[in-house]
Amino acid sequence: MAKIRRYKAYLEILPVVSILLFVFVVGIFGAFIQSLGYFPIIGMKELSFKFYLKIFKDTNFLKSLFFTLYITAISSIVSVSLGILIARAITELENNNIVKNKKIDIFYKVPIVVPHIAVALFAITFLSDSGVLARILHAIGFENAQKIFSNVLFSSSGAGIILSYIWKETPYVLLSTLSILRKISIKHEMAARNLGASRMYAFFKITLPMLLPTIISTFTIVFSFSFGSYEIPMLLGSTVPKTLPVQAFIEYQNPMLTDRPLAMAINMIIIFFCLVFVLLFNYVIKSLILGRKVGK
Repeated sequence: MAKIRRYKAYLEILPVVSILLFVFVVGIFGAFIQSLGYFPIIGMKELSFKFYLKIFKDTNFLKSLFFTLYITAISSIVSVSLGILIARAITELENNNIVKNKKIDIFYKVPIVVPHIAVALFAITFLSDSGVLARILHAIGFENAQKIFSNVLFSSSGAGIILSYIWKETPYVLLSTLSILRKISIKHEMAARNLGASRMYAFFKITLPMLLPTIISTFTIVFSFSFGSYEIPMLLGSTVPKTLPVQAFIEYQNPMLTDRPLAMAINMIIIFFCLVFVLLFNYVIKSLILGRKVGK
């Protein structure tokens, strides 16, 4: 009976998880088969890796790959850094009884529930060359305001995509980090301060190491999601280069069905990279946890 009670929760969600897992596995397997050129509805029945070879020989694909890695890495690193710093500032205010939990939480929880397509519309409204910020700057005397904001959206720098990701992802990192910081006792950090350590030194040497597993796991989720995200790069990205998800969608819409395996091959490459990132960061987390246990 004790064993049944222990696994009761898992047994209750097993039917739903089984259905989702079946759809997930079948979808990936079907995409992989098509990426090998098996598309019998149009007479393609030969399995080969020629579409993968074709993709990696295409300079546009390589540009898309590096562009995707670039905007994903920058936005993820900045989001995680900002999330940690803001979470630290909030806990300082709470410990000094300057603010209360419920009053401050509303500010970072709202962006989490906003859909990505709405974030893209906000970016167009505020960051475009004819947007709200450009008009405000022009009104107060910045004559080249329109030119400045013309390089933010729809540019090859990916600035608009990065800013949108940061606005959307930072609150998630903040929520994850803040929940841990509120549970961690500050007595160790306070002891270091009493011994002469500065506030920043005590945080980076004492509190931050305790947060590392949470930080890396959050970074993994944010990085993987941004790498495979479609809406914001599609709406705010430049014509060239495009991110991999956008490139895959364009290939999928190609009226030439013989090129459909190209889209599936790009999708499989996206899945492969996300899987590698997850395994790599998971290995780092386990190494940190084991290192801390050995140190104790």
